[in-house]
Amino acid sequence: MKTRHLGTRFDAALLISGIVATSGLRVLMAPMPNIEPVMTATIVAGVAGGPLAGLLTGVCSMVLSNILLAGGPLTFPWIIAMPLVTVYTSIPYGIIGAAAGIIAVFRRKWSRSDFAIFAGLATLFYDFVTAICFALQFYGPAGIYGALIAQVPFTVLHLSNVVLAFVFAPYFVKAASALRESWLVKSLGVLRAN
Repeated sequence: MKTRHLGTRFDAALLISGIVATSGLRVLMAPMPNIEPVMTATIVAGVAGGPLAGLLTGVCSMVLSNILLAGGPLTFPWIIAMPLVTVYTSIPYGIIGAAAGIIAVFRRKWSRSDFAIFAGLATLFYDFVTAICFALQFYGPAGIYGALIAQVPFTVLHLSNVVLAFVFAPYFVKAASALRESWLVKSLGVLRAN
C-alpha cells in the first residue's frame, strides 16, 4: 500500500465522495450514540491520501453531518449551539486525520492492529477534548470534572471505532490504492496533476 498526497482530480473526487459518504453514514447511524464511521474514514483518508486528505475528511465530514443532524443551518438550535459544537467536534477529527497522514509518511505499511491502536488512542483524545469543550461551553470551568465523568459511558461506546478500524480500514486503504492504479482511471487520463 502506497501513501499518496492530494494532487489529482481523481484524488479530489475520491476525497469528496468519501466525505459525503461518511457524513451520510454518520447521519444514518445517529440513533446509535457514538457508533459512527467518521474515525475510520478520517484515518483511512490520512493513511491513503496524506495529512491534508485526513484533515479535510475529519473536518468536512463533521461539519456536513452536523448540519444535516441539526435539521439545517436556519433552525433555532443550529443558530444557538451548533456552530461552536461543530468547531470543537470537527477540529479534533482534522488533527487525527492529519496525524494519521503524517505517521503514514514514516510507517507506510499499517497492520490491522496499527489501525485499531491508532483508532483507540485517537478516540480517547477526541472524547477528552470534546468533553472539556462541552463543559466549558455549557457549564464553565467548574463543569469539566463532571463532564469527564459523564463522558465515560459514551467513550466506551465510542471505542467501537477500534473494531470498525480493525475490520474496515485495511480494505478501504487497499480500495483507494486500487482505484488510483486502475486501468480505467489511467486510460481516461484522470490522474493528470492539475
